[in-house]
Formats: sequence, C-alpha cells, structure tokens
Amino acid sequence: MRILFISLFNSSVLYILVFSLLASTPAIALDKIKVNKGQSEIDIRTGYTYDILNKALAIGVDKFGPYEIEVAGFSIPNHQTLKELTRGEFINVAMALSTEEWEQNSIPVRIPLRRGIFSYRLLAINKSNAEVFNNINTPEQLKQLTIGLRKSWRTRETFNALGFTISDAYSYDSIFAMLDKNRFDYIPRGIHEIYDEIEIRKTSFPNLAVEPRLALHIPAPFYMFVSKTTPQIAERLSWGLEELVKQDILKDTFEQYYGEHIKKADLENRTIIHLGNPVLPSKTPLERKELWHSFSIPEDQ
Repeated sequence: MRILFISLFNSSVLYILVFSLLASTPAIALDKIKVNKGQSEIDIRTGYTYDILNKALAIGVDKFGPYEIEVAGFSIPNHQTLKELTRGEFINVAMALSTEEWEQNSIPVRIPLRRGIFSYRLLAINKSNAEVFNNINTPEQLKQLTIGLRKSWRTRETFNALGFTISDAYSYDSIFAMLDKNRFDYIPRGIHEIYDEIEIRKTSFPNLAVEPRLALHIPAPFYMFVSKTTPQIAERLSWGLEELVKQDILKDTFEQYYGEHIKKADLENRTIIHLGNPVLPSKTPLERKELWHSFSIPEDQ
C-alpha cells in the first residue's frame, strides 16, 4: 500500500490528510511543494494564499498525482526570497507581487491570485496627523508627504519610480511601530490587509487608524512563482489555477475571504488617486477580464 499526502491549510495551520491507495496503482512521483512562512508570528495574510495553493494542487491529483506541501521552519526575509526560490532548496514556490526581476528569474504563473485587490490601497495613518489628508486629492499633493515602506517590499520599487519620498523600515512589525511614533506620514496597505493589521495592533499601537477618504490605485498583479529547478510544479500549478478560474473556484474563494474587506473599504465613496505603475511587467494579462475583480468605482474616478 502506498501513501498519498494532501496538505490542507486553514489560516496559518497546516493539516495533512493521509490517503491509502491500492498497491496495484502505478507508482507516481510525489510533487513536493516548499513554501515560506509568514513575515511575523501574527501575520495572518497567508491563509488565503495557502488555501488557493492547496486547491490548485488538489484539483490536479488525477492528472498529476500526489503532492505534499511543506512550510519552511523559519521565515525567509523578503529580500532573500527570490534568491532562495532560485536555489530551490528551502522553497520552490513563492507568492508575491510581480516585478520584471521575479518574472525573469523564476517561472511566473500569470494568474493574479488576489484578483487585483492589491491594486487598491488605503492609507494607515497616525490619528494625530489625520487632518493633513483632508485636502489631498492628487498625486502631486500626496508626494509632499513621507511614505513608510519596508525596504524589501516590491511596492517600494513602484513608489520610488513615481518619485515619492520614502522612509524605510526593516521589518514587518517595526513599520507599524514607526508610524505609531510619527516617523513618517502613512503606509499604503491593501484593502484586504489594513483593517486586520490595525485591529491586531490596537493595544500595542493605539495611534494607528485607517484614513477615511482616500484610496490609491496602482496596478499590481500577485502571482505564484515557481523555481526553475521544478518546472513540473509550474506546469501543475498553471493547469490547476486555470481550472480554478474556469470553475469559478478562485472567484468564489476570493469573495469568501475578501468580500467583507471590499465592502468595508467602500471604494465607491472614496477619492481614488490613480498613480499608475511604471514598473508593471509587460506580460501582465490585463486583457483577461475574467482574472480580475470588478471593483465598484464611480465613472468620474
């Protein structure tokens, strides 16, 4: 009797279900998928991506055979993730915002996992500084302020290319501590991230708040990237994700995780500042409308 391992994620918890198959079944190689941990002990953002990863693998079991998902025992820092993905030793699959560097040095699966939700960002601010944002309506006005970003975040490249003044933070947790102490004016965060991030930290950093009237629009696809050392996993994930799109599983899972966040963000009643993205990879599949969520934005925005 041989064993088939299928890994399931619920938030950041890994469950392994063991299935027994008859010994007469032809032997099939086990696909071992190795992924990174979250950026901190209270980083809850991995729940959705792990869920989609598992569904994309599970839907292809009959076609590609068994698989196992292994989460690294330590968190690989953002600035080292692509290097480790290239090596393929500790991780061979990573989920990240796309850049030309990532697309050239790994195998990108060009299906936006989060259906474009990263393209709209709200501003985490310090409550004592809230009035500064009351009369901001254009990119030029926003550039008069200082933005807080992690040095290793892919969005830093975009904001730097756009000419923003950036204050760097070197860890995921420290950036919120810096904003709480007014070291800079705001942090642009995805509408699916910002409310949870501030709620989790309300005791430690009571001065943090979500700015109520602005949103930034920066086209930003978020993909799975596969190490070039494991092209068979890239083929499997590409096929599996396309099936999730065809069967509306990706869309339904997105709504399940992020529907309330989108309602809470209330984009239709915000002033949208369109920044563009001068470093958007040229092969971004913007023409495939079925891959992107349709956000409710007024026509005059």
